[in-house]
Amino acid sequence: MKVGLAVTNLVPSQGGAYTFVVELLKAIERARSTISHELVLCCHGGTPDFANHFSGYVLDLDAQRATILSFRERFLELLPSILGRLVRRAFPTRTPMPSWDERLLRREGIEFIVRLVPWCPITMDIPYALIHWDLQHRINPWFPEVSSRGQWNAREAGASQTLRRASLIYVASREGLEQIVHYYQVPSERIRILAFPSPTFTCAPVTPQAAPKVAGDYLFYPAQFWPHKNHVVMLEACKDLRQRENWDLRIVFTGSDKGNERYVRAYARKLDLEAYVSFLGLVEQAELAILYSNAFCLVFPSFCGPENLPPMEAFALGCPVVASDIPGAREQMGEAAFFFNPIDAKALANCLLKLRDLGVRQEMVEAGRKLANATSWDDYASGLAASLDDFSLVRRTWC
Repeated sequence: MKVGLAVTNLVPSQGGAYTFVVELLKAIERARSTISHELVLCCHGGTPDFANHFSGYVLDLDAQRATILSFRERFLELLPSILGRLVRRAFPTRTPMPSWDERLLRREGIEFIVRLVPWCPITMDIPYALIHWDLQHRINPWFPEVSSRGQWNAREAGASQTLRRASLIYVASREGLEQIVHYYQVPSERIRILAFPSPTFTCAPVTPQAAPKVAGDYLFYPAQFWPHKNHVVMLEACKDLRQRENWDLRIVFTGSDKGNERYVRAYARKLDLEAYVSFLGLVEQAELAILYSNAFCLVFPSFCGPENLPPMEAFALGCPVVASDIPGAREQMGEAAFFFNPIDAKALANCLLKLRDLGVRQEMVEAGRKLANATSWDDYASGLAASLDDFSLVRRTWC
């Protein structure tokens, strides 16, 4: 098959989404000689920098859009939007035309599409596979990032259509599979489980001077500042341990601001922790590796899952993990992490106290490294390619 790998123009500040796409494209490149399908990277809005990791043809859909539009479509685009709608109603086409992106992809000979990010805007009329990460608007509909300003309705409309029409869906856990089956009645036979591997930057030698020094024990949390990331529970646990155990514990946050950083900073001031919390913003991967390596542990208190990349990064770098006990977390991390209720700061504090035992700490580090080595991005790319092989036997039945 001629397969389009569809992705939006991601940037590094988008965190795990950007890392995921870069790692997957690198793995696809390594496996290119064993993949029997012709691959095309399909982008919107220019050629992104991660396309440097892809040696095949890169199709900029927006740049080619004008070449596929009919005279009528070009004319209507020149009209003000209200007038354009009136003309469409007054002079409807007898037979609705396929969308412009579908026509463009068909002109390029694309027979199947793999959406590398769930929200990629692209036709659904060509058979497609979808990499799916979460259904947080269904699981946690109260968070503003999935509910306010029409977000819930938009997410629900998108998930309902794209998941139900997908030929294949890739998830990272059994929990992810069961959520899709439960909420959208998609047959489980259409869903493939491909576990998240550790990003490859965790395999590079750690350079001590690559990141700022943080004195003493510190908790590390690399996450964008969304409310669902739950930064505040770490502040409460840190306050509790400083008072209860006289433990000079600190916190390091990294990640781009998505609107909630000011609130988290204010919360730290309210707890008199301002001097003990570092906000480093978006950092390079070399800095990230040293911050993991020197941390007392990674705390991952997010309310959302069911799987995430930072715990896998921490495992690979020998950093113990304490994570929120949300559906899917134990499936992803097994015995390699301590778990706590994400609304309970004291439960988090008690997990942190367990890690002060050097024997327990070493056991957790060893379990984490073992888990990190259990899968790779090459395994992920191989599983994806195998599913394409299977579906190509169906797709060969029409032109």
